[in-house]
Amino acid sequence: MSFRYDVFFSYRHRPLDNEITKRVFQWFESYRLPAPVKARGAKEIERAFRDTEELPVSRILTETIDTALCSTNVLVVICSTDTPSSAWVDREIEMFIELGRAEHVFPLLVNGDEETSFPPSLKKIPDIRERIMDVRVPGGTAKEIMKKAPDQLLKAVADITGCDESELRRENTFRKNRQTLRRTVLAAAILTFTGIVSFSLMSIAQNYRQKAQIREQATLQILSELTYGLPKHLGGMPGTYSRIAEILEENAETIDTIISLSSDDSDAAFEAAVNREKLANARSLLGRHEEALSAQDSAVQSFERLAEDGKEKHVLAYGSSYNNRGNILKSAGRYSEAAEDYLKSAEILQNMSHPDRLMLARVYDNLAANAVSMGDGSADDYFRKALSFVEENAEEPEYVLETATILYNRGVSLYRSGRYEEAAETLQRSVKRYEALLGMSDSLQNRRAYLNSLSTLAACLTDCGKIEEAEGYYLTAEEEAEELARDVENLTDQVLLAELYNNHGFCLNTQGKYEEADRLYTAASELYGRVYRATGSVSSGTVWAVSLLNTGENAFKAGRYDETEHMFQEGLEAFETMLNDLDPYDQAQYYAWLSYHRLINARDFEGAYEAAVTACTLQPNSVLANMNLGYACLYCGYEEDCDRILGAVAALGAGQAEMIRRDLEAQISSGLYSTHTDAVLRMLETI
Repeated sequence: MSFRYDVFFSYRHRPLDNEITKRVFQWFESYRLPAPVKARGAKEIERAFRDTEELPVSRILTETIDTALCSTNVLVVICSTDTPSSAWVDREIEMFIELGRAEHVFPLLVNGDEETSFPPSLKKIPDIRERIMDVRVPGGTAKEIMKKAPDQLLKAVADITGCDESELRRENTFRKNRQTLRRTVLAAAILTFTGIVSFSLMSIAQNYRQKAQIREQATLQILSELTYGLPKHLGGMPGTYSRIAEILEENAETIDTIISLSSDDSDAAFEAAVNREKLANARSLLGRHEEALSAQDSAVQSFERLAEDGKEKHVLAYGSSYNNRGNILKSAGRYSEAAEDYLKSAEILQNMSHPDRLMLARVYDNLAANAVSMGDGSADDYFRKALSFVEENAEEPEYVLETATILYNRGVSLYRSGRYEEAAETLQRSVKRYEALLGMSDSLQNRRAYLNSLSTLAACLTDCGKIEEAEGYYLTAEEEAEELARDVENLTDQVLLAELYNNHGFCLNTQGKYEEADRLYTAASELYGRVYRATGSVSSGTVWAVSLLNTGENAFKAGRYDETEHMFQEGLEAFETMLNDLDPYDQAQYYAWLSYHRLINARDFEGAYEAAVTACTLQPNSVLANMNLGYACLYCGYEEDCDRILGAVAALGAGQAEMIRRDLEAQISSGLYSTHTDAVLRMLETI
């Protein structure tokens, strides 16, 4: 029987499992049989399947996976303590068993044991223990696991290729020995060559200084590429930051050795500190915040010692290092500590004889965004301060970019707190700045930022009741975003398109166009889900959860109540897996949605009221939280509170008043009714 895929990877979409699967997938696709084995007719491994590699956005997930399973030779199950709770993995194994291929299932045991890491269907296979590929190691990091994996993976390779496993191991051992021998011979040749060169250098001692200078220049060029070039060239590619971190870590000693060759101690120390900061950023992006802080602290200490000489370059780097430390703390949800570091950065930079205004603008912008996450009312003051450093130089490209970014962040902050008119005005200024920037530098990064600002502006205009204007922005932005998103491996563009679809869906929902809204909400949740499965990050998980809940709320208005309850449960469960890692704003979103779930699905009015109060406590200015608190008050009989809260929300913009009216109509259609409902509807007509 011929198979389309040699191996299918079944795994739970969690950070460690994702990383292990990605690396094992790459190992299988790059593996080549030893020549003697291949000469005896064994077939090479040609194609492997994992969903983040094979699933186009437009297809239905289950159909694609079912088709792949039916045309797969071997199933490899990544087994960790997270795996048994995945009904999806269990279903894939069950289907493979039903296809009569149970003897071709291979568990890759990452951590735990058979009892704690095997899904129920895997435990049903009688001889499964014979095929366990045990890669458990102390510490359980992906890097250490992959050191052990190749030897274990040969079990599956033997089955795929039809080779005898013992023969395959023997030939692989011979191949490793030959490679080691070749490396040894090469090293000896290099040493011999080095000796010849050294002898030649001794015979021309008069040129020593010139050679040393050339060596130093080459050294610093290599270091610069490792420190700056690597993240710059690879960082924009999805999934590469784990490799960047590994390379910087593995080569740390080599980098230190290269640095030591420099005749300028301060330059060497500066480059070493920059390398540590780049490593910190790579670790932070991977969610390894404690390790990131350790590397960043090392950089801060080095920059502090260098700054003692008063050179502007060193003082600027010292101030900037605290800003970077604040970014890491903010990513970890440690907002109060982050605020302290941002303020420390601003203090150092402002005390310079010639302060770097661009850098100060970035620091105050970060300070403002951090305040928004904390629910701190000082955010707007920080945004104004940030703008004061850049607007007077707003014709230079880098200043135009920074101005557009600050205006966008301030607009989002105003939008979140329900100040729609101010938010729309600020976001329109941001859009104009981005348009000016594109006239100077039409880069892909600038164009993405521009489209993102259009999406948020359109969402804001929807809440202001300016539907026609919002629709125009969506249609303009979506056409270009869909073109960018054709590259399904570029997760940045998938997120951009998902946000546009989600916001446009809300606009259609406000107009009562529920079928059209459902199409966009569904497309958005598919995109967000794909990104979350690929990255496992909290931020991507949050927007995915919200998109599921939006789909459920839209189904409620359309009268599809079974679908409503299902989507709410799925969205809330997604939220709950990461609740402790969310910032206050996103925690407030969770409790606001929980309140509405209890109201429309469970008809638990007191429970809805309790959840809404929690949401408002976390984020008093959240429109969603206050709106749902108003609904809970309506059905709990707190009529005065209901009028006060819903009246205040409706007064924020015509779009909000229309949304409340449609919500109440949908509640009435579902059987939810209060004797005070008609009074609320009459009140809305007067606003």
